[in-house]
Amino acid sequence: MPTKAEFFAKNKYVVYEKAISAEVARLGAQYAIFDALQDWKDEGTMANNAQVPGSHSKYADPFMESLELLLLPKVEESTGLSLYPTYSYYRLYKPGDDLLPHTDRPACEISLTINLGYSYNTNIKDYSWDIWVEGKSFRTEPGDMIIYRGLEMNHWREPFAAGRGSWQVQAFLHYVDANGPYAMCKFDGRPSLGYPANFKQPQLDSLAENLAASNFSKPNLSNSILYVTR
Repeated sequence: MPTKAEFFAKNKYVVYEKAISAEVARLGAQYAIFDALQDWKDEGTMANNAQVPGSHSKYADPFMESLELLLLPKVEESTGLSLYPTYSYYRLYKPGDDLLPHTDRPACEISLTINLGYSYNTNIKDYSWDIWVEGKSFRTEPGDMIIYRGLEMNHWREPFAAGRGSWQVQAFLHYVDANGPYAMCKFDGRPSLGYPANFKQPQLDSLAENLAASNFSKPNLSNSILYVTR
């Protein structure tokens, strides 16, 4: 049976069940709900490219940034890579929300989504609001995470079909290969984790995006013997 790192190297994603305990996941979900009550942030008012307008979400929340550090060793073990953390994001989903198929920006070279908790008001037996990655659906329970190459793997969620009062909390934690082309995205251009978005270097995103566009437009010559290097 392959290790998680071997599976990830071949498939560009890996499932990690019970990455955090049920208690820590429950704490994260309760925190997100209380945070929404005290400091609601409508994603649609924070960015022109909001993926889920009307949802409560936050960039670089202190709890989620701490979770990113906590999980760093497990993500490195699961990918076989030395990683730099870039940033965290979390979202409190509500009925009717969906997530269109997309890939992510360079700071999300290695990404994970972790289920912190949910409550479904539905008569559908065993209802699950799955995440889809490259055509495969994954059911997760609180504490489970899916790690994937965010720049390369299309991922999405179908409409959240549970009834009124339902919710689901997902944290998104992002990293880059410390020895890769996007290492410049360490901390997402901030002095360190924990700093808010206004501490970002504004030119970093465009530099990284241009590099990514250049990398994906180049032909793969890794198996071609065209020149000799010393």
